[in-house]
Amino acid sequence: MRFSSPLILAGVISSSAAFAPFVLTSGPPTATRTSSAAVRLDAERGTRLQPILPRVNLPSSADTPESIIWHFTNERLLQQFVKPATPIISGAMIGKPKSDITFTTVTRNLFLDTQNTRAQIPNASEYKFFGNGNHATNLEYLVKTNLLMTAALTERGRSGFEIRAFDKEDPKAEDPSATLFRQIISCLGGSNRRVNIRFDSDMSIDEIRVYEDITGSRIKKIKRRDEEFDYWASSALFNLSYYASCVHANIHILHYILTAALDESSRDFGAMNEWAKFYATNIPETYAQVGKFLIRDQPTDLSSLIFSLKGLVPFSPEDTYALLTGPNGFGVNGDKLPPILLKLLNMWTNDPTNYLGNMMNVSKEKLLKAGVLTEFMKHHDMVPNYARDVAEALTNTDDDKFGIAEDRLKAYLNRCSGITSGIDSLENWIELMAVTGIAHGATLSYSRLFADADILRWRTSTDTWQISDAHILLTLIGTMCGMDEHRHVMSSSTDVVGEEYDEKLQTVLETYEQKSDALKEAYKNQIMENMDEFNNYGWILSDFCPDGFDGKQLTVASYI
Repeated sequence: MRFSSPLILAGVISSSAAFAPFVLTSGPPTATRTSSAAVRLDAERGTRLQPILPRVNLPSSADTPESIIWHFTNERLLQQFVKPATPIISGAMIGKPKSDITFTTVTRNLFLDTQNTRAQIPNASEYKFFGNGNHATNLEYLVKTNLLMTAALTERGRSGFEIRAFDKEDPKAEDPSATLFRQIISCLGGSNRRVNIRFDSDMSIDEIRVYEDITGSRIKKIKRRDEEFDYWASSALFNLSYYASCVHANIHILHYILTAALDESSRDFGAMNEWAKFYATNIPETYAQVGKFLIRDQPTDLSSLIFSLKGLVPFSPEDTYALLTGPNGFGVNGDKLPPILLKLLNMWTNDPTNYLGNMMNVSKEKLLKAGVLTEFMKHHDMVPNYARDVAEALTNTDDDKFGIAEDRLKAYLNRCSGITSGIDSLENWIELMAVTGIAHGATLSYSRLFADADILRWRTSTDTWQISDAHILLTLIGTMCGMDEHRHVMSSSTDVVGEEYDEKLQTVLETYEQKSDALKEAYKNQIMENMDEFNNYGWILSDFCPDGFDGKQLTVASYI
């Protein structure tokens, strides 16, 4: 099949949570772990990348640490999935009527075959790796367990909850009280975005309300017994996935800043610096890909008019296919999103120990009472002690060097442009990295939604599958590829950097890794007690299982 030039030029494919160009080739070689020495041959110093959000960047090229590329992750994605998947999935999809969903089976099998995911599940033949198509129930499970999606939840009345994409009193989400979810959803173009979901106190959906695109008047009130219930639940899943993808991209930006800061600040303290590189490996690579394929500047109406009058093209195809800001991505008002993400980024850096409080619209106590984020909270609640004990171990290794490194860390972050930093200790840094690392790992489940035609169809109202639909599908499935075991929150592994940690630090890391692993193992056993639930919804629940189980991981950083 011959691809049209926009598809090739737009580079519409993911390099994991990042993105790699559309490549037309086949024959995936096996991805193998590279030695640390080989990885470091790719190191370059002094390459400060272009800002993705307005003015947000490292202090200068002189303050930019070496960029260490992790071949295992990139080759597992590019060679094993991207190259064979691109022509096969595109050929099965582009130009076909939306009633033809052959591509979903093709996509799912390619992912499972190339990522060794089936081997992790004891009853793989019965397990629904991409769900069972029950969209309302999938929505309930995702909002209850997936940190990125729970953040869209608000309280309703005395005991209920709601995911509110639209408020008739504030249709453009311009009021300062508008939730982050409503602000981000207001960036989406297209129709049928104004879908509000109401939950009871037990987090079961009891009503869906749909509002007209232009006037904002309510046109549907749908109960669970109604035939359209699942149909409109799938629309809400599309909205939530866009929102989660925006927060996910912002975590990449945050981690680029934070990991560079620790790596550079600890350069004269070997015990800290080797651990810093465990976080930093592959982060600049994925950050660059986010800027290339997810968030790109879009032309204003005025600039488009001026360029058009002069007979010029006002933007490149790469801009239009930017997943989160381009009209050929999710279909977005690209100018509106970056300021929202910039404000969110500063909220994280200003208040580094309160990520949960800042992101959630519902208190921790009420969430737990409703059975929401119960497993996440077990890991979250270990983080402050983990941060304290790691900092103490490094202090005991060399108090003077630790003090210098910590002072440099604070100063470095204060010199970064576009952000204000409230990070005043290594403990603060660890807490923010740990919680956002767990949040980043939540990407590995919800991204599977886009291999379901019922979800993907909401991008446009066209009768056939478009190039842009293939772009989103391949990109978001790519975000799940390249997971590398041991690169998880509270890991004690040294196999990425190839250097043994100081004994004091190693002891602390091993202690908390054992605690975290015990939680994951117990949770895996728990969710497998009900095999019917596990087979149908394990693809969502398994986020907090041991490393690699169903391809999941609480990622240490945004290295994929």
